[in-house]
Amino acid sequence: MLSSASACVVHSEAIGLQSAAVPYPAMSQSCSARLAEGRSNSRDELNSDDIRLVNWNIQKAKDPDWSADLVMQVSNPDLLILQEVPLNMDVWKTVAADHYRSFAPGHRSLRAMTGVMTLSRAEPLVQCNLTSTEPWLRSPKATVITTYGLTGTHESLLVINMHGLNFTFGTSDFEEQVEQALAQARAHTGPMLLSGDFNTWHPGQSDLLHMMAAELGLDALRYDEDHRKRAFGQPLDHIYARGLDVVSATSSPVTSSDHNPIAVRLKLNKSSRLQVADMAAGN
Repeated sequence: MLSSASACVVHSEAIGLQSAAVPYPAMSQSCSARLAEGRSNSRDELNSDDIRLVNWNIQKAKDPDWSADLVMQVSNPDLLILQEVPLNMDVWKTVAADHYRSFAPGHRSLRAMTGVMTLSRAEPLVQCNLTSTEPWLRSPKATVITTYGLTGTHESLLVINMHGLNFTFGTSDFEEQVEQALAQARAHTGPMLLSGDFNTWHPGQSDLLHMMAAELGLDALRYDEDHRKRAFGQPLDHIYARGLDVVSATSSPVTSSDHNPIAVRLKLNKSSRLQVADMAAGN
């Protein structure tokens, strides 16, 4: 059986700082309730007409050229959705220095802690951290869920950044990990992104992920150029979107990581809000 943990975090006013997390399950219901809220008063918001993002597993930043490759992906990114990120890196002083950092811890060693990190131009309204454990290796895999205000609307954008379980027998543990994240986000009626390295090397995992995402109205992005890393013919990295129109989406080859980054530009699909609200009301 998959073991898991959850915590909810509210960011402080200082860039890159956050309050202490409250252990699961005390904040689980509160976290999902806060994620379901619409836009709160915030000092800054993402531009509804032009949201630029990169999704990438940076392989623990082992190659020093990774930051240069990141800068080449998108000009002035609003969201950097990264996996296998060392928590303490001096590079953030020059790369995305003005972005807020939302980190969920995963693997720990004597030298470093790595996990998933979402860097955002706008301050997150809410942050939830989730942790799942590899059934065989017993190593943790992290998920961070954040929400952001959007210009011109009272809705907020919910972003799920997940590093999927890898070494599992069957699909039940993977399904539980995805369900854990989607359950927190299910009551959210605004636009949504589900993004990350899902380790979907087995067709059964890919099919399951597509089905579970579709239940929340999330559609898989299609790419003008698709150089996503594959294992046994299956892409491992995915982005799913709801309530957003795709302006451009591409995956470019790099040598600084064992995964290739995905660069995307999106804009709010304002006509989709009623459909999403109706879907939520029917659940």
